[in-house]
Amino acid sequence: MTARSNHTANHDGTRDDSLNGYQRRRQETRHQIMKAGRSLFVERGVENVSIDAITSTAGVAKGSFYNHFESRDALFDALVAETVEQLLERRSRYQPPFEDQFDLALARTWFGHYSLLSDPDACRLLLQAGSLSTGEVITNVMQQTLGDEIMEGVALGSLSHLDPDVVYAAYFGVLLMATGHLLGQGEKLDPVAGADHLTELTFAVLGLPHKPPPHYLEDES
Repeated sequence: MTARSNHTANHDGTRDDSLNGYQRRRQETRHQIMKAGRSLFVERGVENVSIDAITSTAGVAKGSFYNHFESRDALFDALVAETVEQLLERRSRYQPPFEDQFDLALARTWFGHYSLLSDPDACRLLLQAGSLSTGEVITNVMQQTLGDEIMEGVALGSLSHLDPDVVYAAYFGVLLMATGHLLGQGEKLDPVAGADHLTELTFAVLGLPHKPPPHYLEDES
C-alpha cells in the first residue's frame, strides 16, 4: 500500500512544504471545492449549480465551503480570476522572435487566443464571466493584452473613440460571439485556425491592418 504524501501541491503543480498539517488540510479542501466548482460551472452553467451540488461533488461539508467562500458567486469569481491569471502568466512567458512591432503584436494576440482555445473549459468559464458582466476581470484582461494595439489604432487614426471602456466593451462583445461559435464546433475545433480567425477579427475591430498573424509555438512552455 502506497503511503499518502504529506505534501500539498500549489496551483502551479509545485509542492508547498512550508505548511503545517492544518494548513495543508485547509488548502486541500479549498482545492477540492474549486475543482468541483469549475467542473460543474463548465458543465451546467453557474446559474444552474447549487452550493449543495458543489460540496457533494467535492466531498466536503457545507460548513467547509463557507470557511473558504461567502457564496457560489464568490467561488465563481475566484475561479475566473485564477483562470485569467494563468492565461496571462502563460502569455507573459511567450517571446516570439520578431523584431517588427506589428508582427510582435499580431503574434502575441494570436498566442493569447490560441492559449484560450486550447483549453475549452477555461474558455467556457470566461465566456460565462463575460455574459454575466464580470467587468473588472474582463477589463483587466483587455488592458493587459490590448493596450498597445489600442494605442496603435489611435495613432493611425482608425480609432476615434478614446474611452477604453467603450473600446473594451465593443471588442469583447464581438469576441464573445465569435468564441462561442468556435466552441460550438466541439471536437472539430482547431485552436490554430480558431486563433487565426479571432486575431484577424480583433485587429479588424480595432481598425488595424489584419494580415494573417505569424505563428510561433516553439519553446512556449
